[in-house]
Formats: sequence, C-alpha cells, structure tokens
Amino acid sequence: MTKRVVNLPDIPGAGEELEDYVAALFQASGHFVEKQLVESDPADLLELDIVSTDYTHEEVVRQLIEVKGGGWGYTDLFKVVGLMQYLKIDRGAFFITKWDKRESAPSRMEPLGLNVVCFNDFKAAPEHFSQKGFGTFVEPDLIELWQHSYGVERRFIKLLHQQARRKGEEGAKAAKIYHRQINNGTFFARAPEESLAMLYEAYSEHPKLTRGYAHELDGGAFDPQSMNPQSASYTAMLGGKFPELQACSYLEHRARLSILKSAVDYALAHPDGAPELGMSEDGKTWFFEGLTYHALPATFHSGMAWLREQPSFRRYATFWQQLLWGWGGFYLDDREQEEFEWMSKYSGIPDDEIPVALEAFDRFFPIPGGWFVTAGRTDVRMVKMVPWIFQGIGAHHRRVQYELSDLSGLNPSAPYTVSDLAKRINCAVDFLLDH
Repeated sequence: MTKRVVNLPDIPGAGEELEDYVAALFQASGHFVEKQLVESDPADLLELDIVSTDYTHEEVVRQLIEVKGGGWGYTDLFKVVGLMQYLKIDRGAFFITKWDKRESAPSRMEPLGLNVVCFNDFKAAPEHFSQKGFGTFVEPDLIELWQHSYGVERRFIKLLHQQARRKGEEGAKAAKIYHRQINNGTFFARAPEESLAMLYEAYSEHPKLTRGYAHELDGGAFDPQSMNPQSASYTAMLGGKFPELQACSYLEHRARLSILKSAVDYALAHPDGAPELGMSEDGKTWFFEGLTYHALPATFHSGMAWLREQPSFRRYATFWQQLLWGWGGFYLDDREQEEFEWMSKYSGIPDDEIPVALEAFDRFFPIPGGWFVTAGRTDVRMVKMVPWIFQGIGAHHRRVQYELSDLSGLNPSAPYTVSDLAKRINCAVDFLLDH
C-alpha cells in the first residue's frame, strides 16, 4: 500500500478548509449537510456556505450556517439574519475564529435566532460544538473522515471546471451544469414537489453522463444518452482511473440522493399523500395542488408508497449520505451485523431496519440486478458506480472503525478483500495529494 499520507492541519485555515471543518462537525453529529449553495439571476448573487437538516426530532430542524475565518462585523451577522428570513429558516449559526472585540455578539444575535460561535481553540471545538446544542458525536474520529470526504467533493468539482475551461470537453461542461442543477437550483425550489420535478428533469437529461463523457475521452462525441458498453475510458474508470469520470459518477449519485431527500421531505410535509385541491391566497379560487406530484415518474410513486411504510424513513436521506460519502458506498459481507450496528448508531435507524434502508435506491431507481453487487472473491458489497476515491474514504473508515494499524487485521473471509480496500485507499490518497 502507498506510503503517501494525507494530513489535515491542526488548525483549519480560512475559507474552504474551515468551511469543510464546520460542515464535518454537523455531518459527524448526524445532520444532512448541503454546501456551497448559490442562487443567481441577472441582478443578484446569493451564496450560502452550509445548510444542515436535522431529521431526528418530530419537527425537522434546518439551520443556515455561515463560516468566517477572517475579519467580520455586524453587517455580516445581519446579512445572515436576512437570509434566514428570506429562506424561512428559523435557526442560524455564525462560526468565527476570532472575536475581533465583539464578544457581545452572541447575546445580541440570540433573540434573532442566530448563534454566534467562536472556535479560538480547535482542540476543544467538538466539545464546544456539543455544548452549544448543535449535536453530539457517536465517534469523534468521524470529523476527520468527513473533512477528507469534503476534500474529495471539492476537488471533483474543481477538476470538472478545469476540464471544461482548459480542454473544452463537452462532458465536463455538461457536468458543471448538472452540478448547478442538483446542488443549487433544487435547494431554492419553493416546495419539495417543485424540487422533485426539477431533479427528475435534470436526471432525465443526463441518464448516462459518465458513459457519455467516457465516449468523448475515447475520441468520440459527448453523448449523455450513450449506452456504449465498449468504452475503454469507462472500463478504466471502474478500475479507479480517470478522476474526471469518477467525478461524473459522483454527480449521478448526488442526483439520486437529492431525489431521496426531496422524497423524505415530501412524505413529511404530506403524511397522508399528495393534496388534491388547494386554495388561492385570496381565498377565491380552488386549484389542483397535486398536479406536479402526479406528473412525476411511476418509479417515484412506487418508491413513495414503499417509503411511507418504513418506520424510520425520515432518517433515510441522512443515512444514504453517510453510506455513500462516509462508508464508501459499501459494507463488508463477513462483518455485516457489526457494520449494520455501527450504521445504526450513526444514523439512528434501528439495526434490524438497516437492510430495509439499504433498499432505497432499488425502490426509487430500479435497475436489473439491483444496486448492490459483490465484484469477485471479496467481502466488499458495494453500491454500483460509487467512485473508487470515495470507496477509499470508506476503506480508511474501516481502519479507524476497527482500530487497525493494517487492513490485514480485518481477517476477511474472502481472499481479495484486503487488496481491494488497499487499492481504493491508494486511489483516494493519490487524488487528494495530486489535485
């Protein structure tokens, strides 16, 4: 296995590093996390650092989170309060690293729903985070894991922008647009059903984004509808090569995850099913309120029927976010019960319900043979198309989880488990150090 090591700074720097750290705190304490959200029109640009969603309570709690590593003032605080009102989010948090002689800010902002938090000692930051009521950590080591995961995500998006700008690749250009659609556009939708409609439209426009881009890298034309099974680049991507294609594969799963989250939000907003009739604001006109919902694909409707029957469905989006980008999109067959128990502790879903939660992609996005596959003589039972680089994050997770100095300590039942996991860790380390 590679001797190269990815080290995180003891004190996160300003900007992206600090933002990743704060997002990792929320993710590691069980929140669903959305980052770097942008709404733009010809006249204005609205940028949000982080929005967290806590599904553990009877009422879903969303928070708008701003992170400032440098100078800040009350203008910045009131800007966040204004965004909270605009987005109809009751709670907000403003994370800083220096008080800048404004120690009275927390008491002045608290009545407005904004929690001002200063991390001037990062060794105590997780404890301070919990004391402020944001959440607790089942496993504090997950904070570092999520910092690495966000580093992969950020580098994926930068890589696609570079490929689009420097090489003019059509696949990269389409991926940039797709990322904006699934990361930004759907967040600012007015209702879950509008978000779902936008997501499915984007999803249908890019059903084979990764294959289409691979066809372009093979020397052909970009075709997001491509079904070409003979692509050399695509085959190499499945073996850990071509990080730009892995980035596209990541976006395809991001779209599915966004649809699942919107489905959870819709089920919570309408526990008895889609409303049929609505009244206009002036109280004079009736209209068919469920039209957008009923226009969604049949697979979505069958998925929703299944979702509503599950006791812990409200936690499914958070669980799948953890599964894909923290667990690497796989579990170990020979340690299934042990892994499911850990997944249960992280997600809050009872361990005997984890196998049902793992059906979510099959229910909403059915494909021949299902989404989980065991590729060869290995204990790695993985979701198809999860990038090797994220699988490397998941493999590293197992070293932390099982307190191993070496993967051989897993004592796997299948002969290629250790080498498979080691290759994926190497892939992740090389990507993080070289991009």
